[in-house]
Amino acid sequence: MNQNLRALLRWTACGLVAFGIGKVGAQMPVPLLDAAAPTAAAQQLEAVLHCKTGTTLKTDEVESRLQSIGLLKGADGFFLPLRKGQKPTLFGDEVVAALVTTGGGETKAAVYLKRQTGKQLAKRLGVSQIDEQADTDEPSYYKQTSKKTTLLVGAASEVFVGNGSVKYQSAVACQRLR
Repeated sequence: MNQNLRALLRWTACGLVAFGIGKVGAQMPVPLLDAAAPTAAAQQLEAVLHCKTGTTLKTDEVESRLQSIGLLKGADGFFLPLRKGQKPTLFGDEVVAALVTTGGGETKAAVYLKRQTGKQLAKRLGVSQIDEQADTDEPSYYKQTSKKTTLLVGAASEVFVGNGSVKYQSAVACQRLR
């Protein structure tokens, strides 16, 4: 029944448009290939998060780059997107939160993404080793990029920010030991 109703609605809509009745200014969706190229700030941030050999994580520089892509520092030190306006993107996905931490002999910069799964992001970044210590339902991954740097890709979960939480599908982080 539901399929028949959808087919009828689609047929009716096509017929109305064919006769010029149903034109309401509708536009075709913009293909993903036409999406805006990442900004220079986003490219720089992605390069840092790739965590290649020689990567240095200076807290103030990473925080400045997070702000330049449209994230604001809020509760508990998390960077969150503005409620209105264009949403910041990294690695082809919407950023829902980010965090830069220093302590315990390490510095870590992490971004939390909305749609890509941890498996998809790990494949995209060339990270294949499963992190057995990660406490996630789906596999999380890591790649030791040098003696002091590790690229981490996490699976879906949520982070607690202030009095609420932010759900995400994947996270990517660069961890650097001092």
